[in-house]
Amino acid sequence: MNNKNKCWAACFGDCEGEITAEHLVSKSLFPDGIVFVEGFDWCKNIKKVGINSLTRKILCKKHNNDFSILDSEAKYAINCFGKGKTERPINGILFERWLLKTVINLSIDCNFHIGVGFADSIKGYPSPYAVALALGKQPFTYKMGMYLLDNKEGITNNSTEQLIMPIHMNDEVGLFLFGLRGANILLSLNPNNHEVPKLSSIGLHKILPVDVKDNKPIYRPQSFTNTNIESGLINSVEFSYI
Repeated sequence: MNNKNKCWAACFGDCEGEITAEHLVSKSLFPDGIVFVEGFDWCKNIKKVGINSLTRKILCKKHNNDFSILDSEAKYAINCFGKGKTERPINGILFERWLLKTVINLSIDCNFHIGVGFADSIKGYPSPYAVALALGKQPFTYKMGMYLLDNKEGITNNSTEQLIMPIHMNDEVGLFLFGLRGANILLSLNPNNHEVPKLSSIGLHKILPVDVKDNKPIYRPQSFTNTNIESGLINSVEFSYI
């Protein structure tokens, strides 16, 4: 299925304006202009990609504008990961929606289903349920949403580390891994009402580094400690889900 020049949020019939060129990964979030991507059909192995090259016409003007609030909150969140502290709690609800918007952007026309068991799902395109989650029309429930891979020694931020990859289970992808300035974050799209276990326990140990596969995923964390790689100061990054 070729979804060129089609808005992926069109299922609710409220598109407006022309189809605009969308950065698949929000450009303003990555000042170095580089992100590492792996596991999608167009980059099976890890690939260093310039943000400017990751553009497609996949959203109408209205929905592109609707998602701008997610980009703003994600920019704040990732800057907080870099600084190692928050001036106000990160809005976890908006950040989860940004994670989902980003994986949908990257997964268009890929040979897998986005999410596990979503009704009316087709490979390489978001189901109406996935679109509703991204737009905030439906909440993340059944233990779907954001997980932080816990590191008991705290997280050392790394301003150059930006990684996005899907974790395949057959032809469905229920987990996506984000490495964002030292914070390893999972987005779960598997509505089984169980929290995500250690990735090493579900047969994924061969493809993931130790600090990812063996750390416990924490569902919707309230906070995590962060060590500034330059100053050595330990601070707290906080989230809110209200």
